[in-house]
Amino acid sequence: MTLRLAHDQIIIAHGSLTVRMIPTLRAAYRLQRKHGLTRLMQGLDEGRLEIIRNIADECGDPITADKIIDRKFAGGFGRALASIQQPFADFLAACYGVDDDPNTPHHSETREQAGLGFDLTKALEDFFEIGTGWLGWTPADTWAATPAEILAAQRGLMARLKAIHGNAEDNTDHTARPYDPREEVSPEEVRAGLAKLKAEAGRGKQ
Repeated sequence: MTLRLAHDQIIIAHGSLTVRMIPTLRAAYRLQRKHGLTRLMQGLDEGRLEIIRNIADECGDPITADKIIDRKFAGGFGRALASIQQPFADFLAACYGVDDDPNTPHHSETREQAGLGFDLTKALEDFFEIGTGWLGWTPADTWAATPAEILAAQRGLMARLKAIHGNAEDNTDHTARPYDPREEVSPEEVRAGLAKLKAEAGRGKQ
């Protein structure tokens, strides 16, 4: 799955009120546990106010967002719904790390093609594990990031580890293709690389 690292600003506004919706891993995880992505998208499509307000609660400025929703829907349901559907859908896509390019296969589709199950809640927990475990971020910083940002940082870490220490292929196949930071990184590679860094740091203190 290709994730968009830098999303355009996601803004909802009405009159003098404006909110810049800030996508985060925390928002995705909370919404996933409460509703699930399928129900969220269905609720947004059908105009279910409970779902819409729950999404707004995770946008970074829920008080102003609720005021905007109230004022928009006071002026007519259809027009109000049409004005918020796209920004709310963009917000969910950024929170969950869902690529909005229809030509890009989704991670769940590729796993299903391989005969593997896909648990979206577990996938979000994996992002948290990468941030707090492999990258060494604080829980707060990890929750405040998006899946795309977490994976970009992971690729950067792996690029650094491989540039410093190389990998197993360097010792066996000197014709192997160069490292591509866009390629998938296995947990085993990350753990091995971190172990090498720790070993080097330990030798430096001696």
